[in-house]
Amino acid sequence: MPNLAAQVMADRVARDAAKAQFEGHYQAFKADLADRGVGGRIADEAMEQAQAVFDEAVAVVEEHPAAVGGTLVAIVIWFVRDPVMRLVHDLVNRVSK
Repeated sequence: MPNLAAQVMADRVARDAAKAQFEGHYQAFKADLADRGVGGRIADEAMEQAQAVFDEAVAVVEEHPAAVGGTLVAIVIWFVRDPVMRLVHDLVNRVSK
């Protein structure tokens, strides 16, 4: 029985130490959260991720400038294809008359 009582006391001491450590972390977390709110944390994380994406995009452009340039040209041509096709069609109609 004395071993059981000693174990209970040791468990209580361990519990109290863990609780004190938890309380310390909890109080620090509450103070940090009060200092910088959830919205500020989300905004900071979004900005960090956006910066990382931008940095990676710059690295890709530096490594493969011709591929990126060709892709941009293809996108521009895709968006102006209808006016260009109308212009070509009008020119062909004028020549054939």
